[in-house]
Amino acid sequence: MKERIQRFGKSLSSMVMPNIGAFIAWGFITALFIPTGWWPNANLGQLVEPMLRYLLPMLIAITAGRHVAGDRGGVIAAVAVMGVILGSDIPMFIGAMAIGPFAGWVIRTFDRWAEGRIPAGFEMLVNNFSVGILGILCALFGFYAIGPVVSALTMLLSAGVSLMIEHGLLPLVSVFIEPAKVLFLNNAINHGIFSPIGIEQARQTGQSIMFLLETNPGPGLGVLLAYWAFARGAARSSAPGAIVIQFFGGIHEIYFPYVLMRPVIILAPIAGSAAAILFYSLTGTGLTAVASPGSIIAVLAMAPKGEMLWVLAGVVIAAAVSFFVAAPIVKRAQLEEVNPIRKPNGKVIGGANRPSRPSGGPIRSVVFACDAGMGSSAMGATRFRKRIEPLGSGVRVTNSSVDTIPEGTDIVVCQSQLSQRAELAAPASEVVVIGNFLTDPALDGLYERIECQRAAEEQGSEHAAEASAAPESAESSSQMLTLQGIRTGLAPVGKEEAIRAAGALLAAGGYVDEGYAQAMVDRERVATTYLGMGIAIPHGTAEAKSRIRRSGIVVMQYPEGVDFGGERAQLVIGIAGAGDEHIEILARVTSALEDEEVLERLKTTDDPRYILEKLTV
Repeated sequence: MKERIQRFGKSLSSMVMPNIGAFIAWGFITALFIPTGWWPNANLGQLVEPMLRYLLPMLIAITAGRHVAGDRGGVIAAVAVMGVILGSDIPMFIGAMAIGPFAGWVIRTFDRWAEGRIPAGFEMLVNNFSVGILGILCALFGFYAIGPVVSALTMLLSAGVSLMIEHGLLPLVSVFIEPAKVLFLNNAINHGIFSPIGIEQARQTGQSIMFLLETNPGPGLGVLLAYWAFARGAARSSAPGAIVIQFFGGIHEIYFPYVLMRPVIILAPIAGSAAAILFYSLTGTGLTAVASPGSIIAVLAMAPKGEMLWVLAGVVIAAAVSFFVAAPIVKRAQLEEVNPIRKPNGKVIGGANRPSRPSGGPIRSVVFACDAGMGSSAMGATRFRKRIEPLGSGVRVTNSSVDTIPEGTDIVVCQSQLSQRAELAAPASEVVVIGNFLTDPALDGLYERIECQRAAEEQGSEHAAEASAAPESAESSSQMLTLQGIRTGLAPVGKEEAIRAAGALLAAGGYVDEGYAQAMVDRERVATTYLGMGIAIPHGTAEAKSRIRRSGIVVMQYPEGVDFGGERAQLVIGIAGAGDEHIEILARVTSALEDEEVLERLKTTDDPRYILEKLTV
């Protein structure tokens, strides 16, 4: 269950995070130009509604569709999401997250079925019409099914809020407010439910707590502070800008994607909001009128005379409680991805690992597994094979995709994100979970077990297991890595840009089709391809092998490094492996790792011939 929740959160994150910039742009426009904004402008304010209703849901859907089925998935998702958008009167972010992957799956399923069945000369006709026709069907499904379902969910949440208010359970109303806000129903709740009630109360008493239920910026501030403090990559770097827009600009929608990318974090704003509402209830604090947008400045401006400090205290309480609830969730998530907690035998503590095979049994075969089975796992297997070679243990060390682990494998070595898939693919194998494929305590433990096993065999056995021969290369390494495939002295860029550049260079060399670069980006989202020692080896997903024309490798040198989730990679080695041919060069890379002087020069030299010589000769 835990693995499923993590995968679900990651899938939501992969739809939202690439589009955070668009959310920020919309947030700035809203904060500045709406009638209650800082510089009201009727003409520019017209941008707000179309961006909210059409642009942002469409970006989410296109991103989701491309993750599933490349460019064709993005196109069909754009068509399908229009049906969802027009099928409801509320912003369809959740609808876009549902229809985007579905549309991508539809076209991917069709493409797989049609492969080999299209007559020569009709490929373009079938490709274009299939997207058009299936896109229309998906749009109709979104219009008549997904849109109404999301609308019904909206009505259910609104009814729950009204019921709690009627029965005096005001702090518990946060259980409905925060999930409804994350579904982008904040304006509907605030102006449709709380504001009318608050206006009536303010007429009688001069103030109302209703104006503080949804507009309090504290819960969202706590979530964003937790991401700023403990997250990694794009989530962390974008958090400060989101804080400015949310807390001072009053655009709460900016923090909703941060909750959607890891749904369990919704507990944080719920707790923060409940704590603030309880405080306001006990102190009798309220506002004199609606604070719109929900900026700290607007909230304090609506505070009754002499009660500004009480209002501010409630905001601080909400932010503090929300932060302390969100912080361990964000921190734990990052630690699980980067440095999983292990038992002595390498298994994740609290994970779903099943001891199907006794850890003390004889080891005859070790398989290093990654998503595609041709990048990080290949290098890890090559390095570990060389490490145990002097032992003469006869243990066969290979690599494979995590979904196609050979039957009879004794030990499977994989990263924590893939452990569940490894156990499903090889239920009779022992799974050793590691943080990276180069230097990890679990690999040291595995080496010691093989060493002890070899010593015992020398004493009590007459026949040692024969070591398997490494697969022969089908084509020379010089054909897979050429001077044209080496770039030196590159300026630092973002991780995704570096991966796409490597994919483009692979395509330029004739190794892959154009769409392979996107598959490399998708693979990186499954588990990092950073190996350690300043080296990353991005490669495509297992599903993208059909896009590989022949095995090839390119080397992108970034002397100042590229940020791979908090680690700096000076060498970004793009890989396209049609079979096992590329392992020859990966073996050369592992050899280079043994010589620190050579490795450092590989990271800084401006002579591509030196890199070619060290990695192919």
